[in-house]
Amino acid sequence: MGEGGRSTVFRGRREGREVAIKVYKALALANHSRKLGGNLAEYEFERNRSFYRAPGLARYVAEPIDCLVTDEYSAIVQELLVGDLYYFFRQKRGAEAVAVLRSHLERIVELAHAADLFDLDMHSLNVMVVEEDGTAIPKLFDFNLIPFYVRPPNPLVALLLAVGLLNPRSRDRRLLRNFDRTGKRHRKLLRYFSGA
Repeated sequence: MGEGGRSTVFRGRREGREVAIKVYKALALANHSRKLGGNLAEYEFERNRSFYRAPGLARYVAEPIDCLVTDEYSAIVQELLVGDLYYFFRQKRGAEAVAVLRSHLERIVELAHAADLFDLDMHSLNVMVVEEDGTAIPKLFDFNLIPFYVRPPNPLVALLLAVGLLNPRSRDRRLLRNFDRTGKRHRKLLRYFSGA
């Protein structure tokens, strides 16, 4: 179905149900192990599950189905989301069409924070827009980012977090404020999309 920096995603079937199977690349597994320890597939599966189980969030999160780790591969099985990434949905339908999604995006952040879940990595190339009963709904499906408050990017951020001058909620609020803007990060991520 697609390929990113950390994994390749395949469409498959499990117990008669179509699913997405995210198979992690060796380099991504090694990088995650070096940074945090443990297996990236297990990490993402548990983080996905914590969001899915948070009160009110299941509607907005791809259902985590299984985690598969062997000597040969590491993968997770997730609900198959059929739709467009928010970035492409906005390009196809225009700003007015995505305006109705704003309240859903705000609700996702509100519910996640109420459940003490932060650093959603929520940007327009990380949110899928699916149609449910004729209504466009944003859904999260990518949970492999190590939150900045778990592994601060530098000593200054670690210090600001430790003394309470930086809140774990801050990145989510900033990303939500700037959700429709594109920048260097988007250009970097767009290289994984053919024709983009």
